[in-house]
Amino acid sequence: MPIVTIQQSPGRIKEQRQLLIKKITEAFEEAYGLKSESVTVFFQNFDDSHWGKGGLLHEDRSKNT
Repeated sequence: MPIVTIQQSPGRIKEQRQLLIKKITEAFEEAYGLKSESVTVFFQNFDDSHWGKGGLLHEDRSKNT
């Protein structure tokens, strides 16, 4: 039973998350021959003060641009 975790910053609307779950599930159905009920997808949201890139927190990067 595959478990997929999507780590992202907040801001995606419900319809976007629904579409992504649908597409990920379809990919497992096609590639692994699984039933859709066996695929679990979690969304884990991190605000800009809880992730970084290039040595800076994301909230600090956006202040410098």
